[in-house]
Amino acid sequence: MLRFGWQLTARGRAALVRLFVTAGAVAVGVAILLCVLADFHAFEVTASKPCWQCTQGTAVTSTLTRSAGTELWNYGEDIFHGRTVERLEVAGLGPGAPVLPGVSRLPAVGQYYASPALAAMLRSVPRDELGSRFPGRLAGTIGDQALASPSDLVIYIGETPSRLGVQASTMRVDAIAATHGKQIWSPYFQAAFAVGAAAFLFPILILIGTATRLSAARREERFAALRLVGATSAQIGVIAAVDAAVSALLGAVLGIGLFLVLQPELVTTAFTSARYFAADVTPTIWGYLGMLLAVPAASAAAALLSLRRVRISPLGVARSVTPRAPSTWRLVPLIAGLVLFAVGMALSGSKSIGAAAYPGLLLVMIGLVFGGSWLTDRAARLAPRLARGAAPLLAGRRLADNPKAAFRSIRGLVLAVFLGTMVAGLIPFANATTATPSARSLTNVMLDEFIVSPVCGNDVNCTGNSPGDIAATTSAREQVIEANGLPPQAGATLLRQLRAFRGTSVYPIYSLPARHGRPGPGGYNGIISCASLRQLAVLGSCPAGARAVEANTMNLYGDNPSDTTEPIAGAHNPAGSDDASGLYLQAVLIRVPSEAMLERVRTFLATHTPLSASGAAPRTFGEAVQARVAVGDTVQRLIDLAVALTLLVAGCSLAVAIGGGLLERKRPFTLMRVSGTPLATLARVVILEAVVPLIAATVVAAGTAYGMSALAVARLASKGTPLPVLGHGYYLTMTAGLLVSLTMITAALPLLGRMTTPASVRFE
Repeated sequence: MLRFGWQLTARGRAALVRLFVTAGAVAVGVAILLCVLADFHAFEVTASKPCWQCTQGTAVTSTLTRSAGTELWNYGEDIFHGRTVERLEVAGLGPGAPVLPGVSRLPAVGQYYASPALAAMLRSVPRDELGSRFPGRLAGTIGDQALASPSDLVIYIGETPSRLGVQASTMRVDAIAATHGKQIWSPYFQAAFAVGAAAFLFPILILIGTATRLSAARREERFAALRLVGATSAQIGVIAAVDAAVSALLGAVLGIGLFLVLQPELVTTAFTSARYFAADVTPTIWGYLGMLLAVPAASAAAALLSLRRVRISPLGVARSVTPRAPSTWRLVPLIAGLVLFAVGMALSGSKSIGAAAYPGLLLVMIGLVFGGSWLTDRAARLAPRLARGAAPLLAGRRLADNPKAAFRSIRGLVLAVFLGTMVAGLIPFANATTATPSARSLTNVMLDEFIVSPVCGNDVNCTGNSPGDIAATTSAREQVIEANGLPPQAGATLLRQLRAFRGTSVYPIYSLPARHGRPGPGGYNGIISCASLRQLAVLGSCPAGARAVEANTMNLYGDNPSDTTEPIAGAHNPAGSDDASGLYLQAVLIRVPSEAMLERVRTFLATHTPLSASGAAPRTFGEAVQARVAVGDTVQRLIDLAVALTLLVAGCSLAVAIGGGLLERKRPFTLMRVSGTPLATLARVVILEAVVPLIAATVVAAGTAYGMSALAVARLASKGTPLPVLGHGYYLTMTAGLLVSLTMITAALPLLGRMTTPASVRFE
């Protein structure tokens, strides 16, 4: 039976055409799935790398003692053109000090190791904009094991123990952390990546299943004939399994080859915010084996399931009847989901979303898939009314005969278009809440804080935000600096030097004296001059007649631009003394005229504020906005990619379904052509059969998603916010995906002309 099954699979022109068409469709699905698995593997490897930045140490005492196997660490961050530079200053305290990951020895005093990306940047950027921040000379580059991405900017700087020991946030380390999880959101990103991979898997499995069922009706007739001449159900099952497994195995091999061709491009493409190392972008040996084993096995199982009518009776195929039309009851989940979502939005406030909205969203997605066959049936019945001629009539009649089968190949498309449109409608709104007019007005204003800024929850429970920022300091002087900022003399000197930069404007914020006794949440109250507030109008105003005002600076040091640009003072705030002598410098705001000047000032701050305990790099409000917006842009890009790939897969599925339909209808199409039906009419029939469900599903899914996103924006946004406008990228993605799908569909049309030539009539 195995040999007989192979002969039926590979003997004859029609059998070979079906074999290679099926293998080609499976190859496309396997290649896309391997790309997803490779990217997911790279993400997992990156997320599980040891987090040396998470190393914790002990406090540095006033009397620094040398000890074998220990070293001093001072970890912080710099920023260059909006990109974070991870900076570690280190000094060994004795023999056997832990060696940093990615290097063979600790950097000596006057030396530093840099990541390849940072080393290249140091060679190409003016020194006063970046290089002057790092004392010494380049001793080598940092290896991949210490980096999450080839584009990471990391530097290890060698220092003397005496100099490093007096700096704020320095700690004593005897072991480097080996745990993973530098990014606190990694578990959520991993779950989201898994969901995304599953979302890709669904349409790809549909494609593979459609491909393996190619020309299912003709095969059922053949198998029924074999049953009539004495073949058993088990023998028919073996033949069907061989037929499906061979084509799927060939497709899996071709798919692996296609993936290997695409892999170099996959390595150089950053789907998220950073690229992965080339060695990590692989589905691993288990991914390859899974494709070679699981795809043929799944295809064989699908082929066996498709024989259920033949198993019931050899005459089941001949006696088959048109299935009943889908009932309108299929719309119940969709309608219920829309109602629940609307109720949830009605109960939503500006800061929270009603609980009913989430199950409503899920139910809408289920309803779109469950009601898709009803939608296809309605579209099929409407097509002949909208377009005159024989082609719409024939196509509509065939689609209405079995709308479930017509919709089956595009089920994944519905969800992809729905989610893509929802995200395209909501991401601009989310970005607008970040890039508020007040935040944009301070785009070129840089904030440098000199206190240990808090990380606070809703209960305002604040803790330090850098490794060892409080534990590593014990002296009374250092505690005062952590709580209040730079001492008066150091602050006055710094302000004088900053004002010497041409074109800059400097706005200092001083800490309230301890005797004042009116601390704000977390103790973050300060004094700012009214002249400064007039230049930074979005941050508030002064009481009438005041020259300085007491301000609550808590929000100023957060990471959400919509919060950091909230007013810190107003007419209700008490006036403050305009005599800043003797006050600690809590923070400074600096308006810069250009990016080059921004980096020069930032380099100056990095090298002239050694007393600062904040551990935070000075950043402009514009850079904070861009960092938040980049997250939304990454989500948008991934969703657009998902929609484009799903459209491609849907087009492949439709092309395979068309090929199967042509083989099944070779006799009637040939007779129609012989009787005078133009080939162009038959081609229009085939195209309409594919396009009608594709367009109907796309329009309904996109329209439903846009309506829901518009409702969400209207409810959650502030009054006067315009309805969401889908960007050019969304339309380009949708158009390109549909064009590729149509191209895949038309690629099957040449088969129509060859198989319906008049010469083939005698064989029918």
